[in-house]
Amino acid sequence: MRKKKRKIINLYHIEKKRKYTNSMKSNHIFACFKKGQLVLCFVAMFVVLASSIALDKASAKETNITGDRLDFTVVIDPGHGGVDPGSIGYKTKTKESDINLAVALKLQEKLEKMGIRVVMTRKTEAGLYGLSTTNYKKRDMQKRREIIENIRPDIVVSVHMNSYTRHNLRGAQVFYDKSSPRSEQLALLIQDQFASKLEKSDKGVAIGDYYMLKCSPSASVIAECGFMSNEEDERLLITKEYQDKIADCIFVGIINFLSTE
Repeated sequence: MRKKKRKIINLYHIEKKRKYTNSMKSNHIFACFKKGQLVLCFVAMFVVLASSIALDKASAKETNITGDRLDFTVVIDPGHGGVDPGSIGYKTKTKESDINLAVALKLQEKLEKMGIRVVMTRKTEAGLYGLSTTNYKKRDMQKRREIIENIRPDIVVSVHMNSYTRHNLRGAQVFYDKSSPRSEQLALLIQDQFASKLEKSDKGVAIGDYYMLKCSPSASVIAECGFMSNEEDERLLITKEYQDKIADCIFVGIINFLSTE
């Protein structure tokens, strides 16, 4: 796995605060020179500079990333696609594959803003099985594996929605392969976010014996983000606001995991 050192700068949180402190600097300097109070001007500049440093430290603390870090690559795998819609919404008949992609694209944007390299297994509604639909499922899964093996990422996150014959089950849950301690740690960190921010998601992580969890020695998880078979979950899952909330949970879990690498 390629790992190149570089300095972490959390532009996502720092930039807004830095603009504010720069504006404060200008106002202080202008007021001081206008009144001829040079001594007070230097004092004001010192206070603003100290505040700026404190804000930078606080910003870095918010995301649990400080000091030196490595270059990271994350593969996001939106499940299903094309002739394979995945689960179908209980009431709205919305395709799982469409929601998977919507959440994955939001997650991609959040990670890339942090300077993390992101590779998507699919970027459109199409599947990965090619022109023929014969044995499409097998070829689709093999193509996903091929992408992951070629990229050799630090993390693989497969995005899915759940479904069950009973309509009362709700909430998000993360699955991992029992042979991978790093995958378990990533799953726990994402599940912590689900539990605190999403409805009915204080479930704990689960062991899963799934093909996508065995494609790479990298930390790999499947995030089942809610039940398409439940009317209340479905109502939330089809909204952009809730999709963004899901993406944010996975994003924070990934960032917290990478901060320990």
